[in-house]
Amino acid sequence: MPKVVKRPYSSPLRAGQARLTREAIVDAAARLFSEKGYAAVSLDDIAEAAGVSRATLFSAAGGKPALLKESFYLAFGRAAGAPDRPMPLVDRPRSREIRARTTVGGYLSGYAGLCTSLFGHMARVYEAIREGARADPKVAALWIAVNEERRRGAATIVADVKARARLREGLEEDEAADAVWVLNDPVHYHMLVHGRGWTNERFQRWLTRALEAELLGR
Repeated sequence: MPKVVKRPYSSPLRAGQARLTREAIVDAAARLFSEKGYAAVSLDDIAEAAGVSRATLFSAAGGKPALLKESFYLAFGRAAGAPDRPMPLVDRPRSREIRARTTVGGYLSGYAGLCTSLFGHMARVYEAIREGARADPKVAALWIAVNEERRRGAATIVADVKARARLREGLEEDEAADAVWVLNDPVHYHMLVHGRGWTNERFQRWLTRALEAELLGR
């Protein structure tokens, strides 16, 4: 008699419901972390905001460090395009459009606009990571990973600029990438837009000028 092989049960409806539950949890976490920071938000707060039990929250999304990471990359993806797919910023749909620009002025203006859009979505979550990194080793690891990723992206920006124009005299590529890494830190948006009341348009103009001055000497 042939042996019966049991197949694992799979329900598209159940999988869809699980995805929606997870999205609701991450959305709630992102909103609360943005409003209150890391330390002031509890898992019970997130569960209540998402309309789920604490047990459901844990099984769907894990603890606070995991939720903070998901919140950050959700905000990042929504601003940069392809929110459901993990990929570097340079490969995102909005980046590809900017990298197709042939002039260095158009490229840097487009990049500053992309940064402004990104920061509008994620600057407050980024500040929550900065805060949480001081007390939680898992968040500290996330902080390091995020900033290492930003530094790698900065090197790509410099290479793209060099393909369109000469760098400022005496400026080495490594130093140029460090400068971009500092200038594209979301803390500047947080301080100037959230703190000083700048508009997004004013911030974008400032960032464009700062990048042109540092990289091109203009």
